[in-house]
Amino acid sequence: MVSVQRHLAVLRSALQPEEQERLWIRAERAERGHSGALLLTDRRLLFSGLGFVDQSQEAWPLTVVSNVRVTPAGLELHVLGAPERFTGKAKDLQQLADLLPRAERTDDSVADELERLVRLRDSGALTPAEFEGAKRRLLQ
Repeated sequence: MVSVQRHLAVLRSALQPEEQERLWIRAERAERGHSGALLLTDRRLLFSGLGFVDQSQEAWPLTVVSNVRVTPAGLELHVLGAPERFTGKAKDLQQLADLLPRAERTDDSVADELERLVRLRDSGALTPAEFEGAKRRLLQ
């Protein structure tokens, strides 16, 4: 089994030059059953996890994260309107939730969201890979 320190090393290697680490916690991506680590920076929320047959590595700009809350089922949030849920120690999940943006997403149309993603990419807030991943999730 891959240690959480290995996942954290992977996440830290993905940091951009001026990006500042704020907090990391052990977590499991609930729907996929991937155990690993969540890393919060001043710009993004990153996850690296390993399941029984596959792995996941995600990087979500904070500008596309919304509806953050901690419930008995874990940390729930939306990425471009799509739900994500993580489990872990309640104290760690709450600490992370307190640092994440609290904005509620409006019911923007897909076209509005795509325009927003293009603006974020063009401004440099999203890398081309992050843009493509966000666009793919939005269009699913």
